[in-house]
Amino acid sequence: MAASETPVMLQHAAAKRAHPDCIIFFRLGDFYEMFGDDAVVASEILELTLTSRNRGKPDEIPMAGVPHHAAHSYIARLMERGYKVALCEQMADPKTVRGIVPREVVRVITPGTWTDASAQTDALHTFLAALFVTTDRHGKPSKIGLAAVDLTTADLRAAELSDLASAISELQRLAPRELLVSGVAPAEVAGLLPRTAVREVTDPAPSSPAQEVVFQDLEAPESVRRATELVLGFARACMPGKSIPLFRVNVWNTSGALELAAGAAQHLELIEALSGDRSATLLSVIDRTKTAAGARLLRMRLLAPLTAVPEIRARLAEVRALVENDALRTGLRDRLAEVTDLERLAVRLGYGEATPRDLGLIRRGLQGAAQVAELLRERATPELRSALCWPEGIDLAPELLELLTRALVERPPTLLKDGAVFREGFDADLDRARELRTSGGEGMARIEERLKQETGITGLRVRSTRVFGWYVEVTKSNTRKVPPSWTRKQTVAGGERYTFPELDQLAHEVLDAEEAERERELELFQELVAKLAAGAARIHSLAHRLAALDVAAALADVAREYDYVEPTVDESERLELEDARHPVVERRAGRERFVPNDVRLDAGGERMWLITGPNMAGKSTFLRQTALIVVLAQMGSFVPAKRAHIGVVDKILSRLGSGDNLAGGESTFMVEMRETANILRVATRASLVIVDEIGRGTSTFDGLSIAWAVAEYLQGVVACRTLFATHYHELTRLAESSPHTTNHAALASEEGGTIVFLHRIASGAASKSYGISVARLAGLPAEVLERAQTLLEALESEPSAAKLRPAQTSAPAPKKPSELEELVLSLDLDRMNGLEALTFLHALRDRVRGRSN
Repeated sequence: MAASETPVMLQHAAAKRAHPDCIIFFRLGDFYEMFGDDAVVASEILELTLTSRNRGKPDEIPMAGVPHHAAHSYIARLMERGYKVALCEQMADPKTVRGIVPREVVRVITPGTWTDASAQTDALHTFLAALFVTTDRHGKPSKIGLAAVDLTTADLRAAELSDLASAISELQRLAPRELLVSGVAPAEVAGLLPRTAVREVTDPAPSSPAQEVVFQDLEAPESVRRATELVLGFARACMPGKSIPLFRVNVWNTSGALELAAGAAQHLELIEALSGDRSATLLSVIDRTKTAAGARLLRMRLLAPLTAVPEIRARLAEVRALVENDALRTGLRDRLAEVTDLERLAVRLGYGEATPRDLGLIRRGLQGAAQVAELLRERATPELRSALCWPEGIDLAPELLELLTRALVERPPTLLKDGAVFREGFDADLDRARELRTSGGEGMARIEERLKQETGITGLRVRSTRVFGWYVEVTKSNTRKVPPSWTRKQTVAGGERYTFPELDQLAHEVLDAEEAERERELELFQELVAKLAAGAARIHSLAHRLAALDVAAALADVAREYDYVEPTVDESERLELEDARHPVVERRAGRERFVPNDVRLDAGGERMWLITGPNMAGKSTFLRQTALIVVLAQMGSFVPAKRAHIGVVDKILSRLGSGDNLAGGESTFMVEMRETANILRVATRASLVIVDEIGRGTSTFDGLSIAWAVAEYLQGVVACRTLFATHYHELTRLAESSPHTTNHAALASEEGGTIVFLHRIASGAASKSYGISVARLAGLPAEVLERAQTLLEALESEPSAAKLRPAQTSAPAPKKPSELEELVLSLDLDRMNGLEALTFLHALRDRVRGRSN
């Protein structure tokens, strides 16, 4: 029989046929084995030794394996690379099966569907998303449905979008681990989501009854329903036999969130710094949350600030209440630190995957929630509790906490098989089984002492193993003293093992007691999990309320320590900031060293600031801090300023520098123009546009012309609030013709040839760019700097090409004109008529021909 035709390999082949796009983890005893191409791929990624079945024979099959108990770490590495893994498990205990052990694929693991606790990061959602794109009769996208589910938090979100760019922006906000696409080529989105595994789905799974319930509640357009069907159908196919709990379902309108154009979150370094340094992000400054759910909620709020003024003001009221009450805020944060990740623990209950340790964590989390509620009841007035959105009759699931406290030991084991899960006195049947087991063990100890006295073998031991059960062990030197009624059971190094009827009888009683204890603990655990699962939605809801309180307390703590102010947020078109500061740069440089600046923009009046000045003078910091303050205010946070009045912004659109996309065939200038085109296409009067240089990647006049036209369009056509930084001083003339545009400059001065950056933004255009001074700071050679200064003076005194001649190391000797040159120079062109000129040209041509011949 060929190796591929053995019963085991036929089982593997069936699993592979059913899941051809997966790496099959095939359970063989204590290992997961991989065969064929799966083994080759996995051995390279996981750094495994590649072996084979039937080595050296024509039917040799590549083979690699990982220990069952350590599989999750290997699966994690495959998930990082975007692979799918199918777990093919043994469906029966091999000891109880005659013949081949039955095996089935019980789970398909993908980056977006892995719910294992070891794979989760507390502060991050694990979204599985889907895009369903419908096209018009011209084949262009018309409606785009987006759905995303976090299977670890039972959170489903869905929306309809008008174009692919908006969909990409939302996906960058959600940062899904995995994306399913239908109606669009994966390549169109994969490059913009480098950390997302993108898969095309052409045949979505049919809806389940549970999905139909979701669709009834969604009241969503068809594209959203189809995207939701894609994402839930895929998840259900990966988790056969499991129901998917959905505790929070939200169809959102994208107009309700501040839109951060593609790349804006990266440019502003909201959650990731361009340098890779996490401490350089806005999230690192404001994330003082104490709970895992709070950290996730803060991150999502930062990436999706609000545009509805009443909701923004409600969040600000929560923060204000805790800014004004230091004792309450400190007490809440201390108690919130004791709250476990109830959100994800509730979902594990819903999947039936909770362990004894998970139940212990739920108990601890409910205890922490009760302490939070008690503190609010004792120290907060009804008005304050209302400001914190803490309901008077909030459901703390007290009967579930009481049940867990009564049932579980102080430190439950990680796994049920380890036993000792329940307290003594919780269940009479369990207590009796434990007593029998204990008395049996004590009986064995009594037998051992009696046998020592009867036989005189002082080194005799009564012990047990899983394989051989109970026995009496005697060293070889004492075997002659063994009674003839004993039966030898096993020979070991240095001795013999025996048994006899009394020992066998007691051993059966002990084993029966142990089995009864295990069975009863299993029954009790299943009953307890079922009761808790019935209340999982209540636990999940409580977790969300605690997370919101945690976020408010964290933002209040930041505001109190860093002297942030509550912004006035309304529906005006104003953006006024007094002594505004960059929240991240301030923390890194120190408050005393940071120079604050003012901003006064109004879409109905002074709507564009043209900002000139040297590099390193603070223009980029000023632009970014203005955008960051808008983000903070609209997410419901206090802001780093002395005073802030912010009319709600619908979009933050940025052009803040770009890198070459050479792999995509796009130059720096092309990327710059694409970003600019997107700004001009989607900006509205309510948008905030921040531009840090346009037109650098082409010739001076081309760049100036483009920058000028863009600035005119933004202030004249779009009429939005704009901060426009530029090195083109010619642009400052725009302010002369437009009442909506004013000039501002990043100030600097020179002292003894050394430039000093003041980091102050003041009214008026910059007098000079200080480019040569900056070049001197950068260490350019002195001769280059001197030549640059000469050229600069020539350009500034007379914009003529005659002034710009190549530098010479020594003056060349005067050159005598040639005969032809002298002839041409001798002509009196003012006195020649047309015929004379033509005759001269013919003669000149003939002379040149004669020379060339």
